[in-house]
Amino acid sequence: MENVRAFGNGVLRSEGVVVDNDNVVIGGGRNGTLYQATPDGMVTEFCTLPSGSIPNGITMDRQGNIIYCDLGKRAIIKVDRLGRPTMFADRAGDIALTLPNFATFDEDGNLYVSISSELTIETVFDEIINPKPTGSLVRFRPDGRSEIVATGLWFANGLAINPQESAVYVLQSTRGDCLRIAINKDGSFGSPEIYASGFPSHPDGMAFAQDGTLYVTLTGYGNGGAFKAADQQLITIDSNGIWAPFIDGPIGIDGSELHVPTNCAFGGPDMQDLYIANVDGDHFSHVRTGVSGHPLYHQR
Repeated sequence: MENVRAFGNGVLRSEGVVVDNDNVVIGGGRNGTLYQATPDGMVTEFCTLPSGSIPNGITMDRQGNIIYCDLGKRAIIKVDRLGRPTMFADRAGDIALTLPNFATFDEDGNLYVSISSELTIETVFDEIINPKPTGSLVRFRPDGRSEIVATGLWFANGLAINPQESAVYVLQSTRGDCLRIAINKDGSFGSPEIYASGFPSHPDGMAFAQDGTLYVTLTGYGNGGAFKAADQQLITIDSNGIWAPFIDGPIGIDGSELHVPTNCAFGGPDMQDLYIANVDGDHFSHVRTGVSGHPLYHQR
C-alpha cells in the first residue's frame, strides 16, 4: 500500500488536475470554480467560470493558459492567467464537442481531445448503463485546423501521449480498457488497438512516467453503473500492457484519500509527486511514486 495523503483541502469535486511550472496544482470543481493549491497545500479560488460551466479534464499551454473541457458549454475553453475564459472550440470538422472529456498537447502544440459520447451530460448516463461506441478522438492544430483521429470509441476518456511521441493512448471507460493509436511520422494515425484491458472498474485518467509506465485512475464504477468502493484504485500499466494495482482501494475508512478518483498529473521539484483529482471529494490526493513523471507540454 502506497503512502497516500489528502492534499489541498477545500478543492470541491474536481475532476481535472494539472500542475504548473511553479508546482501549483490546479483543478476545476463541479460548482464551476477553478481552484489552485500551492505546494504547501493552501487552496484559493483561481476564478469562477461562466454560469452553466462544468469543468472536466484540464491541461495548460506554454503561455500558462488553462485549457479545459467544459461539459456544460459543450466546448473547449481557454482561461488566461488573469482568469478570463474564452472559447477555444466547440466542434472539430463534422463532430460537435457534445461531451468533451480530456485534452492534452503533443510536443508540437497539437491539442488532442477525447469526446466521450454523442450524448450530452444531461442524457449520457443511459450510455453508461447501456454502452455504445459513440465516442471519438480529435486533434486541433496550432493554426486552428482540426481533424478526426478516431471514431467508434466506447466512452473515450483520459488521454496520454507516450514519451517517444509515437502514440496517443485513450481510455475507454465502458470497456474497461486502454487503446493505443500510433502517431505516424507523416502525421497520419494507425488503427486503434487494445493496449491493456480487464480493469476492475471504469478507467478515467492517466499519466506517463518517464520510463513508459502508465498510471491510471479507476473510479469504482463498473459495467451497468454499479459502484464498488474497493475498486476506487490507481493502477500501473507496464510497457508490455500488463497492469497491476498501485493504490489498491480508497484506503481511508471514510474514503478521505481517494473519493472517486478521476484524473492524475505529475509534478513536484523532481516530478515524482502524483496528484489525483477526486470528483466526489473535497481535496486532491497526493502520492510519492518513486519514479519521475513524463513532463507535459507546458512543463518542458
